[in-house]
Amino acid sequence: MLKTINVAQAQQLTKPIYIDMRSPSEFIQGHIPGAFNIPLFTDAERAEVGTVYKQKGTEDAKHLGLTLVSAKLPDLVRQIRDFYQSGRTVIIYCWRGGMRSKSVVSVLDLMGIQSFQLLGGYKAYRNYVLETLRGFELKPRIIVLCGSTGVGKTTLLKELIRRQAPVIDLERLANHRGSAFGHVGLGPPATAQNFDAEILQELQRLNDQPYILVECESKRIGNVYVPDALFEGMKKGIRILIRADMDTRVNRLIEEYTDIYNKNLEAILRSIKTLERKLGRKRTDKMLTDIQAGRMAEVVKTLLTDYYDPLYGYEKADPASYDLVVCANDLNEAADRIMEYLKTIRG
Repeated sequence: MLKTINVAQAQQLTKPIYIDMRSPSEFIQGHIPGAFNIPLFTDAERAEVGTVYKQKGTEDAKHLGLTLVSAKLPDLVRQIRDFYQSGRTVIIYCWRGGMRSKSVVSVLDLMGIQSFQLLGGYKAYRNYVLETLRGFELKPRIIVLCGSTGVGKTTLLKELIRRQAPVIDLERLANHRGSAFGHVGLGPPATAQNFDAEILQELQRLNDQPYILVECESKRIGNVYVPDALFEGMKKGIRILIRADMDTRVNRLIEEYTDIYNKNLEAILRSIKTLERKLGRKRTDKMLTDIQAGRMAEVVKTLLTDYYDPLYGYEKADPASYDLVVCANDLNEAADRIMEYLKTIRG
């Protein structure tokens, strides 16, 4: 008998294993966090089955699908058996809980491998994510690290994670640095589907903490948006101003981008050209010349003083308007200072 499970029931399980039967492009667009993709069809095969379905009907599409899948079944079963033998609950899903997941669960049952079909498939999970985020009740206080470009906010967050502080790294989840060069060297940005799912998972994981640390971000990061509950928490949260001197900031950015610069020069040049409207042709042309000549310190300093600092305004901010001001010329000392401050909040 076909065993099924709905999204709410699956969320109550301890570390289930999700197997996504959809094509690779479907999986990339959006999937349940931690899911493994074992596609029944390649993207080309899925398109072929879809064409037959439209032109000839359901039965012909099923027959073609069976022909394409039959040779793959032994390896598919072997892979899923390995997951099953780990002792965790195996949940199979496709787009809407249709033929792909149903047929696989039936085959697995014949082979003595217990698994569950996710009712409603990924579509039901996506609706669950959106509905849960829409009504999410955020309990922790949000602590926002603010500061000018190059002061080391992202590095500080990583150090605080290492020290086991509750942190949500929004830029990592978005795969975007939230700046004019935010996409360079990182590959494709996160899709909204994957970003939302990862954010929800993090919020649920940390919702019993007294606070969550994040970096100051706008509502939009690249192509994705911070959920309303978290963004409202950020606006009302504790603000820590991170500061560092200009030389430190310049050196940090050069160190961070050196490898990216060597591998992505054309993308960096294109990003600089997009700033012409705000900085004028004379300054952007000089930056293009400087970067081609390897004068990175001059380029970075120009970007900071003429673009980023006026844009964000932290260099002229009143320290009294923040809950804490931390010098980050030494990042370890800055982390120490923040951890000491966190103890006062925990109490």
